[in-house]
Amino acid sequence: MLKTAFFQGAVFLLLKFDSTDKSKTMEKLIFTREELYNLVWSEPMSRLAKKYNISDNGLRKICKKHSIPLPQLGYWQKIQYGYKVIKIKLPPITKDQGIINLRYRDEDGNYVEIEKSPKSILKEYLNNQKLPLKVSERLTNPDTLVVQAQNSLQSKKNERFIYNGFIETKSSELKIKVAPSNIPRALRFMDAFIKLLYARGHKIEYKHSRVNGLIYGVHFEFGLREKSTVTIISDPYPNRVYSPSGIFVFSSNPYSTKDWSDGKGLIEEKLLDILIYIELSCKRLSDIWAENDRKRQIELEAEQKRKELLARKQAELNAVADLLNQAIRLQQAKFMRDYVAFVSQNGKNNLNLNADLNDWISWAKHKIDWYDPLIQVEDDLLDDDDRKALVERLIKK
Repeated sequence: MLKTAFFQGAVFLLLKFDSTDKSKTMEKLIFTREELYNLVWSEPMSRLAKKYNISDNGLRKICKKHSIPLPQLGYWQKIQYGYKVIKIKLPPITKDQGIINLRYRDEDGNYVEIEKSPKSILKEYLNNQKLPLKVSERLTNPDTLVVQAQNSLQSKKNERFIYNGFIETKSSELKIKVAPSNIPRALRFMDAFIKLLYARGHKIEYKHSRVNGLIYGVHFEFGLREKSTVTIISDPYPNRVYSPSGIFVFSSNPYSTKDWSDGKGLIEEKLLDILIYIELSCKRLSDIWAENDRKRQIELEAEQKRKELLARKQAELNAVADLLNQAIRLQQAKFMRDYVAFVSQNGKNNLNLNADLNDWISWAKHKIDWYDPLIQVEDDLLDDDDRKALVERLIKK
């Protein structure tokens, strides 16, 4: 069981070695709160606990910590016999707790961490015979980038560009800087490295006119150079003379720049260490970016909800203001009608009704009907904005 858990942990970080090998697939171990909620409501807790090799109580504690409701007693029996059941909704939480990591345990009950050290993952790589981990003694069927670099380095036109015993490729090509005598070795190593990336399903792309690797959406530069030795010549004046040392250095910078050089072993023997470091670094960066994107999305959604709430609030206030406006207008229309009726009756009583007064009464009744919120007849000069302006002017007074 420990061996199985170890393998699953390694595959989680580095994907599976052979996508066609169904025996190497594994259950998901990283969940969001909503994903775990859907999981515990998809099948019984005892079955899930067995699948992830943790206790029922342990899984319940994880759900309790993240405020995830669980099916009540008898829930699955009711489903089995066709009874209606109630699924408790996932309650909102005030503080986001990020992803949830389920872990496997060994036979002794000890937790086995998902993330393994590069040395542990190295063993998994060594057990896989399909990866091209050896640098060939001859350059066979080289990658197009390697052919391009070969043509550039071995071109007689570039011989005049040899400086301090070194020759290097152009900035738009594979980054190589070695002594002319070491060009074949450099090309074989770079060809092996590129083919290893392809074997793992990764890519090579141009970014900013430079050759970059691409792993988990992360671009990184890489290059090979030969160290130089320094000799002090003091004839007639002290002077430093640089010359090739034969020691190769491979550099890469997916997370931070790291060098691998000839030492106790040649860099040809360190292909696996190089790939592990680059993959883990790219995975780390990819996870950081994904987490930042997730947090930004949460912030954007919160901001959107805040704006929607403010918009709803403003719309509600506008509706109330309009209601108040109409109520005031209705009251004022009634007040004006009473006034016009009084003037009309007073004119009749005093026998003062004339053409001018009748015209004014007709004009006043029309304006009142225009102002009345329940009638609002059309007027040749005044519109709805004028109605509102009248109300505001009266309120200010």
